[in-house]
Amino acid sequence: MVMFAIVLMGISMTVVSKQWTVVMKRDKEAELLFRGNRIKAAIEAYAADYQVRKASRPNVYPLKLEQLTEKPKRYLPVVYKDPITGQDFELIKVGAEIRGVKSRSKDKPLDMVHFKNADTYDQIAFQVQAAAAQPSVPGQGLKCPPTCPQANPRSPQGQ
Repeated sequence: MVMFAIVLMGISMTVVSKQWTVVMKRDKEAELLFRGNRIKAAIEAYAADYQVRKASRPNVYPLKLEQLTEKPKRYLPVVYKDPITGQDFELIKVGAEIRGVKSRSKDKPLDMVHFKNADTYDQIAFQVQAAAAQPSVPGQGLKCPPTCPQANPRSPQGQ
């Protein structure tokens, strides 16, 4: 009877352990989503503030994540670590500027709703998109309304 109880306890502990592993992995995935999106939003805010702060800042995007936590304006409370690996995120750079982060883990994600088309965590990128450039060729920007003299050269105003 005692041996049966010990075997039963061992089996139940194995089942609980597997369930606990899944719960912890889902928790880490939720934290990855939160931290990655926070870093992406911070980089976007940093880049958006460039026009205001370009006199004191030579670059549009940060060169290191620590710049997002510095005063006078803090975009992040701390530099987050990758919750999957416990290490620093891998940086996505264009030149020297940081445009995003991604995990270094080669594990397969459980959440296929938020991490669509990703076979491993390192394929999930939290990256800002470059701002679209304003048209620089005359006549390709804002159009003049039909009542405008330049739009209708035959009108009495356009002659």
